[in-house]
Amino acid sequence: MTATNDRLLIILSTGKQDHGAKATLAFAFACSALSMGSEVALYVTMDGTIWGLKESTRGIQLPGFDSLETYVEQFEELGGKIFVCPPCMEYYCSISEDDAKKGMRDGAKITGMATAYHFISDHGRVVTF
Repeated sequence: MTATNDRLLIILSTGKQDHGAKATLAFAFACSALSMGSEVALYVTMDGTIWGLKESTRGIQLPGFDSLETYVEQFEELGGKIFVCPPCMEYYCSISEDDAKKGMRDGAKITGMATAYHFISDHGRVVTF
C-alpha cells in the first residue's frame, strides 16, 4: 500500500524524562509511514527539542525495540525531515547549555510553526507524541 501526496506531521514534545519512550515510538511510527510512501516531518518542540541535537539519542533503547539512534538514522535515510522549534532552540527552554553546544543533527532544521502548518496544509495529517 503506497500513499501518494500523503503528508504526516508528527509533533514530539517529550524529551528524556520518559527515558526516550515517546521519542522511540514517534520515530518508529515515522519510519513505518515513510516506508509505506508517506512524506513525513517530525516537529520537535518543548522538551522534545533535545532530539534535534547531536548525540541526544546515544544509549537510548527500550526493551523490544531497536535503539533510538537506529530509528533516527533510518528516518533520515528514508527522507524524513526534522523541524526544530526556533524559540526552544534560541532560548534553550528545555536544553542544557552543554547539550546545546553539541550542535544540531545534520538532518535537523530550525523552522517555525508556519513551515509545519504549510507542510500539512494540503491533505496532511498530524500525530502527537
